[in-house]
Amino acid sequence: MVLNAADNQTLTVSEARNNFSELVNRAAFGKEVTLVHRGRNQRAVVAIVPAELIEAYEALVDQEDGRIAMERLADLEAGRDVLIPADEVERRLGL
Repeated sequence: MVLNAADNQTLTVSEARNNFSELVNRAAFGKEVTLVHRGRNQRAVVAIVPAELIEAYEALVDQEDGRIAMERLADLEAGRDVLIPADEVERRLGL
């Protein structure tokens, strides 16, 4: 799915509430993203997005987490880092 930020619709909270069902359908079937803003500065605070966009994001996060974990394991195996038991960390932090 390719999204173009210039194509995103932007609505106020009131407008989104009044058109929620339509916005959900447009996200689900038309793959549209709607940004919802509020406040004086009209900053986007939430978005109505297709579920597949969230699933793709979560897959990327999982992939990155896996990459980081593999790096940490390699550091441990190569002796570039050491493990500190959780109880020792708690002790050092005074928890």
